[in-house]
Amino acid sequence: IEIREEGGNDTMFIFGCLEDEVPKIKERASNGHYPVDPRMQKVFDTIKSGRFACGDSEAQEKFCGLIDKLCNITAAGTWDGDKYLLINDFPSYLEAQELVDKTYADRAKWASLSIQAACSMAKFS
Repeated sequence: IEIREEGGNDTMFIFGCLEDEVPKIKERASNGHYPVDPRMQKVFDTIKSGRFACGDSEAQEKFCGLIDKLCNITAAGTWDGDKYLLINDFPSYLEAQELVDKTYADRAKWASLSIQAACSMAKFS
């Protein structure tokens, strides 16, 4: 928060839920409403296909266990599920990444924002 206050909103790419939104998200999840974005599901399906385990059955088991835990939707926000609400924040992350890509394409703007952000960090040195 302090870094954003110093650097300004335009020098940062913020994504995800806010702290005051977490209790409602966890409550909805406990009632079974914690949808997995189709794009995230595609990631999970690719991982579960074994593509990243490269034939290592122990790695595949760990990957699948992690995905199963994240997809324990009634336990979102707890250690038994998606503790850090990654599934909830994924669409927001993708939107922020699109904005990063668009901003980066404008080299002059990117350079200006980078300099502004770096200069505003002096307080934290």
